[in-house]
Amino acid sequence: MERPAKLCLLWLLLMATPLLYGQYSTPAGKVVPVPASRYLTPRTFRLQTKDTLVSAADTVAATAQAMAFTRQIGKPGYSSYVLKAPSPGSEGAQAMANLKTPAFTIHGNILYNVDYRSYIDTPYAEQDIYYHTLQTYWDVVYKNQLPVRIYLTNRFSNSAFTRQFTDVSMNWNSGDYHNRLQQVLNAWPSPSLPFDSVNRLQHQLEQVQLEKLQMMQWLQSSETLQRLINIRERELWAARNPVNVDTIWNFEQWELPGLQKPSIPGQLPLPDYLKKRSPSGNYNQPPVNLPPSPAEDSAFRKKYQEVKKLVDSLQQQLPRLEKAAREGKQWLAIQQQNERMQVSRLASANEMQREVQARQIPDSALPPGYRFLWAVKSFSIGRTVVNYSELTAKNVSINGVRLEYNPSWYLAVAAGTIDYRFRDFIVKNAAAPPQHLYLVRVGRGQMNGNNIILTWYTGKKQLYNSSGNSGGQVTQPDYRLMGFSLEGNYKLGEATLLTAELAKSSLPYYHQAGVQKNNLFSGVTRFSEHTNEAYSLKVQTAVKATGTRVQAFYKVYGAAFQSFSLITTGMQQKAWMVKADQPFLRNRLLVTASLKKNDYSNPAANTGYQNNIVFKSVQATLRVPRWPVMMAGYYPSSQLTSLGNGAYTENLFYTMVANLSHYYNVKGVGMTSTAMYTRFYNKQADSGFVYANTTNLQATQQLFYQKLTCRSTAAIALGSDYNLYTWDNEMQYTILQWLKAGVGVKYNYQTQYNIKQFGYKSMVSVVIKKLGEIQLMADKGFIPGANRRLVANNTGRFSFFRIF
Repeated sequence: MERPAKLCLLWLLLMATPLLYGQYSTPAGKVVPVPASRYLTPRTFRLQTKDTLVSAADTVAATAQAMAFTRQIGKPGYSSYVLKAPSPGSEGAQAMANLKTPAFTIHGNILYNVDYRSYIDTPYAEQDIYYHTLQTYWDVVYKNQLPVRIYLTNRFSNSAFTRQFTDVSMNWNSGDYHNRLQQVLNAWPSPSLPFDSVNRLQHQLEQVQLEKLQMMQWLQSSETLQRLINIRERELWAARNPVNVDTIWNFEQWELPGLQKPSIPGQLPLPDYLKKRSPSGNYNQPPVNLPPSPAEDSAFRKKYQEVKKLVDSLQQQLPRLEKAAREGKQWLAIQQQNERMQVSRLASANEMQREVQARQIPDSALPPGYRFLWAVKSFSIGRTVVNYSELTAKNVSINGVRLEYNPSWYLAVAAGTIDYRFRDFIVKNAAAPPQHLYLVRVGRGQMNGNNIILTWYTGKKQLYNSSGNSGGQVTQPDYRLMGFSLEGNYKLGEATLLTAELAKSSLPYYHQAGVQKNNLFSGVTRFSEHTNEAYSLKVQTAVKATGTRVQAFYKVYGAAFQSFSLITTGMQQKAWMVKADQPFLRNRLLVTASLKKNDYSNPAANTGYQNNIVFKSVQATLRVPRWPVMMAGYYPSSQLTSLGNGAYTENLFYTMVANLSHYYNVKGVGMTSTAMYTRFYNKQADSGFVYANTTNLQATQQLFYQKLTCRSTAAIALGSDYNLYTWDNEMQYTILQWLKAGVGVKYNYQTQYNIKQFGYKSMVSVVIKKLGEIQLMADKGFIPGANRRLVANNTGRFSFFRIF
């Protein structure tokens, strides 16, 4: 027998144990239905059960649902059932065979995509370029208990400049594991909940309803109604005849063979059902069916009236019982919901273990090693992101291993090589020097609660190119670094989190005067030096009464401080930011505003300076039911420009955006209208952006009617050199359930040069059963070219996608 079946039998036997140790129950042989579980769905198949109250020789032959859990076993007024081994080939045996848990369950998807560009101009000019991308992820679950997610990405092309790479990553899916364990905990409510009392009320209600139903069925049955009719007819017959009905009844018993009954003046014919008949219908035979006597009729009518009174009494009891049962179930549902909320908030393994003990959950119902696995917050091998603190390593992509373990104390380990200049899909940098990171964090407390954590990090981070001397020999500076940080997180109530961190690092190679060469630790422990220190303070809070949410931070970096979070070096920097979200008009209007200084960190830009510019941003979103959604914002934007030889520059400028969108129906046809306004406040002198210092207006109308989707877009770009007018139309139609096709046309008109251009697009999507979906797309569009003129650019895409 497979393990799940063994666990099921063991579970039911354990629940039946109290009965075997002398608890009171119903008399042996009396079968009382056990109320169905109100908090778990019974299994849908039928299994043979045996009443534990009867002897082994006197088993119950009936079948019953195998309830996954009940606390009524062994209680007074309930019979107890244990599973019997199903006979081979029976329905129960087949059902239990179907419950076999596979060793591995795999779900996920796979994507293969080919993109074609006839011409590209950013960041390098190339022609006829193909990009191939193969990507897949698998959600693998072992024994329906241990979930793991695996990613695979491979990208290659014929471009001389584009990066080609292969990434593999395996991640422990802690969120999925926590959900599975929480489902087990929720299936075992706390013993303190009064399930017995609520079920007893429900059982009493059902008994009264059943009793009333049975009485009503008796009152309204054809037999009862016919007998009442017969009684009434006998009474009417006796009332219309001068002879007493008892005399007639007795006279009928005087029948003898050959005796002629005398006629009685004024007597009406005697109904057939009042006559005594023999089986053959001959009056000369001994009677076998005697009609009721008046005394029996009176007793029946009395019983009928008593039953009617009892039905009326039960009808009066039902509202009270229904209210008590309903309120009991509602109260119990609220308590169960509170317990589920409590389970969802479990943070530490110790809290989870206390909850398991409080609910009296046996180990057989829990996965092996659940305490240890609950505390594993993350575990990754391959491509992963290290994101720990402001002053150590934040949003760093590594190829290696990462682990976070947090029972009541905290441990984190990360090690791997670094792609520090962006996880770049564009620029190929074969000459990039090797970089690596090693990090260990230890502390006390919970990740999402109060904690204090000490971090040690080391590795190699090279931001700049190698420098050469006059002799032509390349010298490689020592880019190694090391540092420590102490971070504390403290919750002030439920809505406020305060985070403080201080760090000290080794000195960079150009700042190592007086420090022992190649000794990073000596630079870290040089406490008289303060240029290699950094401080960070961050606060997040919410005001429940007004719905206000505020975030703020303040950071100070010494000129010689180094970490894997800080890009710039060589100059002291101070950065701060304040951001607030405030709802108005009953949460219909949300306004977000922020101020920040020196908060731009770009690993691709060699910025070794600081500035005193304070960037402002504000955004407002209005959502009114049955009205368009309106959004307006003013915030800084950035543009990255390649300078060649692996160097980049970043231009910052403001952008104003306003957007209005609305979904509505017109005579059963769904429609979406969108209008957008964009204004770029940059200059052509400091940006290669072809739409520099322009105003852009765009309107889009979409229509959804059964299998047809249409979209039309009109756009205007008003610039200092020329204006560009664009009109784009496309439609898609679902021809068959597995076939979809679409076509479109576009038109461009560029003033100043008086250029008119036409383009097109087409697509087709085919779903092949048991294989996947295939998409083909072709597009003739236009991109900026030489002399500020738009040139044609043909693009295409082939995609294959499958979910399994």
